[in-house]
Amino acid sequence: MTGRSGASGMSVRERSERGEPPMGRERSERGEPPMGRERSERGEPPMGRERSERGEHGSQLIEMVATLLLLSIVMVVLYQGITSTTNAAEGANLRLQNLDEARTLMAVTSKDVRTAVRLSAGTSPFVLADRTEVVFYANIDTTGAPKKVRIFIDPDDQLIEQAWDADAGSSAPNYTYTGPPAVRFVGRYVDNDVANPIFTYLDEGGTALTNYPLSSADMLAIKAVQIELIVKRSTTRPLNPTVLINRVRLPNMDYNAVAG
Repeated sequence: MTGRSGASGMSVRERSERGEPPMGRERSERGEPPMGRERSERGEPPMGRERSERGEHGSQLIEMVATLLLLSIVMVVLYQGITSTTNAAEGANLRLQNLDEARTLMAVTSKDVRTAVRLSAGTSPFVLADRTEVVFYANIDTTGAPKKVRIFIDPDDQLIEQAWDADAGSSAPNYTYTGPPAVRFVGRYVDNDVANPIFTYLDEGGTALTNYPLSSADMLAIKAVQIELIVKRSTTRPLNPTVLINRVRLPNMDYNAVAG
């Protein structure tokens, strides 16, 4: 059985039979330090320690990558939470704006339609009754002749009211309205379409008169007006519009026509 091989490839026994000292003793006789001491003097760590340090560096790199990954996930979740909260707050603000606008539009429109009045017995207070436009005679801010009022939606989705005073010298029931109207901006962001008319005209039994624009006979049958306002401020957010519905009775229809 042979001994272990040295650096030169010869076994310990072979080196002994040839009269050569062992490797460690040979380095010592030549004045060379042992292998481990030589690495130490060169500032190099022992072989085992070097391998250990390489393993520690690899473990530290894996831990760093894992930490960065966890931080990235936390940041994404945090960002999504902030974005969701911001969107919810902005959505609530837009809904309040739509509601405020719708309330203003409904209050003004309902108040003015309620004042509709006949110019003479057997006639209708309405001159035009359509889906998004109505023209009628009304007792608005007057102690004399009724005014002629038009409520309509302009191309910019704004609700506009025009009011004409009766011409001086004209008398009931033949009032004339040839002067320029006073124009009033009521509100904006009206989003009604053909399927959802602003004005629905009801007869005495509450049945809707739907042959728009209404004929003279149908306008004589109007006893109430249902007003539906759909308001949606222009926005890129998926926000549902605000919808308000009000049924307005026409109390002046139950009384005699105004006197001149």
